[in-house]
Amino acid sequence: MNQRDIESKPVDSLEKSVNAGHEYEEVLELIGFGRVQWIVLFASGLLLMMVINETMGMSYITIVSQCDFDTNSMDKAFMSAASFVGIFCSSYFWGYLSDSIGRRPVLIYTTLFGNITSLISIFIPNYWIYVVLRFLVGFFIAGASSTTYAYLGEFFTPRHRPIVINYASLFVGISTVYVPVVAWLVMPMNWRVDLTESFAFRPWRLLTIFYLLPGVFGTLLLLKLPESPKILISMGKTEDAFAAVNWISLKNSGKQLQDLKVEKLKFEEIPDRENGVCVSKSASVILKKMWRDTAPLLKKPHLLNFTISCTVMCGLFFSSSGMGLWYPEILNRLGSTDVEDAMTVCNVIDASIDQSELNQTYSQICNDEISIKSYIDTITYGSALIVGYIVMGFVINRIGRKASITGGLAIAAGCAVALIWIKDEVVIVVCFCLYLVLPGLCVSVLSGAVVDLVPTHLRGKAVCICLMLGRTGSVLGSNIIGVLLDSYCTITFGVFSGFVLVCALLTLLLPI
Repeated sequence: MNQRDIESKPVDSLEKSVNAGHEYEEVLELIGFGRVQWIVLFASGLLLMMVINETMGMSYITIVSQCDFDTNSMDKAFMSAASFVGIFCSSYFWGYLSDSIGRRPVLIYTTLFGNITSLISIFIPNYWIYVVLRFLVGFFIAGASSTTYAYLGEFFTPRHRPIVINYASLFVGISTVYVPVVAWLVMPMNWRVDLTESFAFRPWRLLTIFYLLPGVFGTLLLLKLPESPKILISMGKTEDAFAAVNWISLKNSGKQLQDLKVEKLKFEEIPDRENGVCVSKSASVILKKMWRDTAPLLKKPHLLNFTISCTVMCGLFFSSSGMGLWYPEILNRLGSTDVEDAMTVCNVIDASIDQSELNQTYSQICNDEISIKSYIDTITYGSALIVGYIVMGFVINRIGRKASITGGLAIAAGCAVALIWIKDEVVIVVCFCLYLVLPGLCVSVLSGAVVDLVPTHLRGKAVCICLMLGRTGSVLGSNIIGVLLDSYCTITFGVFSGFVLVCALLTLLLPI
């Protein structure tokens, strides 16, 4: 072998590498974790925070609006569930669009319209019109509810993805503190503005403005960020993907991809894939294409894992959000009932019903005040959620996703059973917090797992459908409590405990 052959071999090897292109994840490793990833993480966190504000914030609004809307327990359940129903109805559509036209436009436009609709709702005096608008808020923010996980995950390497998604979900805990803190600051205000003879603008309507602010700031950050390069590659737009990755490299390290010996990105081969959105005017044609693009999720090798993930997600929302929507209401009863002896949660709820009936007999004045203890206990719950997300980041690294979810749900099920018998007020709050926090932590962990269980072109739809079915758990859980809590309190806690335990067992079947 002569000197010329020796010199040409590395050149031929490099040329082959350039022609083949670099894997996107390999390029992310070369670029490293930097400024762009932090901005994406913060923007995603704000969008998730906005979703929680708009849905869980209703747990306070249902209490403080009960005099204006003249609502009972079932009316409150409908009001709380409206946003979740909206999320359920539109999640698949936004997931389909995010896989067809990209993550970023779906996130920007859905958040924008959701915020506008939420702002309009504060001026609505009629209960049913208000409920319809809250449904529309949920319809739009469903885009941010699930597409955020896909967008966020695709800016990170697989080894960083579970931890990053977990820390983005830390904003869920921040939101759980933010919601009661804002309510505590706003609700003591004693003023009203009479806009018409039948409609007065009271302080509780300001809560909605504060709750939508994170979405405004998150959208502004998204305007500065590029589309996910991974979805661009999946759509066949390798040049746009290269430009986006090059922008990330410049912002993180000040170097262009050519400086890192990267000339192009490897194209992702997807059999039987049609890029873009179907523009046919025929509804049947559009539906057939949507079905064709989604059908792989319902076939091997994805069917079993996807079905289990959706079932577990439904159970997680059933417990964390379904019970979470009633958490302030239950704590408000605990703090408002005049009892001296130690009592279980169900005993206190029975006493609060008797006291409410007595008040209605002797007084016609509507009481929509929230006890200070309710604020403090909810802030405690939110703080526990923040600490939980921080701890979960370390736990996932140590024992993995499967053990984290299974162990957390087993403890949560035990806490739900304990609530039937324990009487100590502090222990009740601790068990309540653990029951709500642990399934809530598992939502983000499972969402990250779904991102890794399916290929890029199915991720948006998979996460959206999974979270969409999860939201049905929220609606189901909230309404079950509305129907059963007053009359069958013990059975209610038993049912919720059983759901969580079944989810823990199903998780063992997932390859995560």
